[in-house]
Amino acid sequence: MKIFYYLLHFLCYVTFILPATCTLIDPDQCSNKFGHCRRRCFRGEKRIDICLLPNKICCIERLYDED
Repeated sequence: MKIFYYLLHFLCYVTFILPATCTLIDPDQCSNKFGHCRRRCFRGEKRIDICLLPNKICCIERLYDED
């Protein structure tokens, strides 16, 4: 019974919560936005999306006037 509960929880997360917080993009689209797919963003970069590559996020250089 716990397996069904966890499966339902995972499906709800993937269906509703994940699309609302970020999008999955192709690494080429990340490059077109002047970003890079990395495992962790550098200090001067911010995370904008999740790459389709496993465990990688799209990072873009942060402008200094942003918080």
